[in-house]
Amino acid sequence: MNPDSEPIAGVTTPEFARFLKVRSFDLCTPDDGWKPVATMTFPLRFQPPCLVLDDKLYVLGGVSASEVEAKGYGWMEVYDPDSNTWEPLPNPPTPFEFSLSAYYATLDSKKQILVAQHDPAYYATLDSKKQILDEDASLFATFYVYHVIDRCWTLLEPPKRKLRPYYQDPVRGRRSTIVDNTIYWGFVLDGIVRVQSHNIDTDLYFYGCLDIKPIFEDGEFAVESCPKLPLPHVADQTFCLLMSTFVAKMEEEDSGEDSDIELFEDNGIIFLNCIVLDISLNPFKYEGKPKSKEEVNEIYKYNFMGDSSKQLNISLVSIQKYPVRNGSFWLNDAVLLDRPTYMPMKKTPKLSHETSVVIEDNLRL
Repeated sequence: MNPDSEPIAGVTTPEFARFLKVRSFDLCTPDDGWKPVATMTFPLRFQPPCLVLDDKLYVLGGVSASEVEAKGYGWMEVYDPDSNTWEPLPNPPTPFEFSLSAYYATLDSKKQILVAQHDPAYYATLDSKKQILDEDASLFATFYVYHVIDRCWTLLEPPKRKLRPYYQDPVRGRRSTIVDNTIYWGFVLDGIVRVQSHNIDTDLYFYGCLDIKPIFEDGEFAVESCPKLPLPHVADQTFCLLMSTFVAKMEEEDSGEDSDIELFEDNGIIFLNCIVLDISLNPFKYEGKPKSKEEVNEIYKYNFMGDSSKQLNISLVSIQKYPVRNGSFWLNDAVLLDRPTYMPMKKTPKLSHETSVVIEDNLRL
């Protein structure tokens, strides 16, 4: 949905209009391909984060504040596939100027949507003639909850939480995973899986890491410039981290011929890695044991600070690699599908879920 078009540009070309279309794909009838659905109430959205709750699609933000503030609704809207209709929903109490700088998740059992955003580091004085820098403000986030049944917003108590400090965060603007009221984020940086979780009931956060460089082949490295994906929850404390890697060609394999194919494909091949991890909390790992200087530096380097930080145990369950033959696209999202909903009954396996990926072209979805 409109992945690369600026909503404020005011462009009305046929090419721009094509970006505004929303399509659906029915896994029960894959031969039918992608079908157009109804247009959003506020279609000029720029990369809106998406959530699914009770078989309905929610899109959040990605629209100019001036367009929705006056009306009091429209920052978020919901799509019902049964009726093929979009409905704008009430705006949150505080405007979210940049939807790509917030966190999003669904509390399925409570029929709620959780939205969090870092507090601004600058705030205006009473006379609004200058701004004052509050260095500690950006270390806090405010959590809002949208109640689907009551159609209203509330603050999640305590409203101010010292969660993720304000730095170049690779998981902002992405759908987060919640298991037992604990939010999980995960990504790969410098060949190391880094996971943080936050329990919204106890207001405690946890951090863990796992060095996965030993699983790389010779000449293989992680492609960290591609979009960071959500961390799909498979079952219990098992999660699936999707990562792209590049394996360089051996010198003798290089024909030396010129090619118009992208640089990566000229010099090697890209793999999609499905890394299955077991992530659990070990509250006794550091209890009564002082952290080493290296451990303290690691925590502060990536801004996982505070006495409440406890270590997560992360272990590798399995890994599968799939070659990606066309380097002109990146993975943009990943969702967990209920396998029996789209497999014939006679072929339904005992496993209840499988991971599926949504691939986004560099230009369009």
